[in-house]
Amino acid sequence: MTSRFRFKLWGGMPGIKHFLISNRALGGGIVLAFLVLGGGCQTGDDAKKEKPDKEASTLRLHMEENDIGLGVGKIEVIRANPIKLMVQKTAFLDEGDIAKAMVVEPKYGGHQIRIEYTARGKMALQMATAPRPGRHVAVWSKWTEGRWLAAPLVQRGIEDGIFVFTPDCSREEANRIVRGLNNVAIKLKNQPKPPKQKTGGKEKAVKPTEEQEMFK
Repeated sequence: MTSRFRFKLWGGMPGIKHFLISNRALGGGIVLAFLVLGGGCQTGDDAKKEKPDKEASTLRLHMEENDIGLGVGKIEVIRANPIKLMVQKTAFLDEGDIAKAMVVEPKYGGHQIRIEYTARGKMALQMATAPRPGRHVAVWSKWTEGRWLAAPLVQRGIEDGIFVFTPDCSREEANRIVRGLNNVAIKLKNQPKPPKQKTGGKEKAVKPTEEQEMFK
């Protein structure tokens, strides 16, 4: 199943709230992710009903190609000032190999999304970027809507498994995307569940102490 097919599937089936089965772009494995994905932006009561720990997001990386051909499609990235690219329709990395996601603030302002990959994702990222300096990596994500978020230029091979990009989305949307990615990572056991404690008959997530945040 190609990424293109999955995009069409989600767009035509709003309100997917069960297990999504997708072929990994690398390794041919099967990823099971508990996704709560709508076909469009949620408003009103629908948005209020969605619990943060049940939200999910996707994140697919597609390598730029120089020529159109079999398995290559045309896209436009950045809505305010569109950039036209030709990219591989099949992603070389997806959310199934994400260990951790977070929103960070660069020194020059704004916001970026920082992705930390698993050992397998780290290897895939290095293998895809090392031989292709000067090409773009197009980033597709689906949360409550689907969008090409960015297409950063590959300067050199990415060896540390860390992928950072400036997304074409608001800070609120970036937070929602990251929340969903971390929920998927927890579901796939790429990162541990946050600890919980019972308070008044209800379970409540325990926030880490300052010392725990300082010394991992």
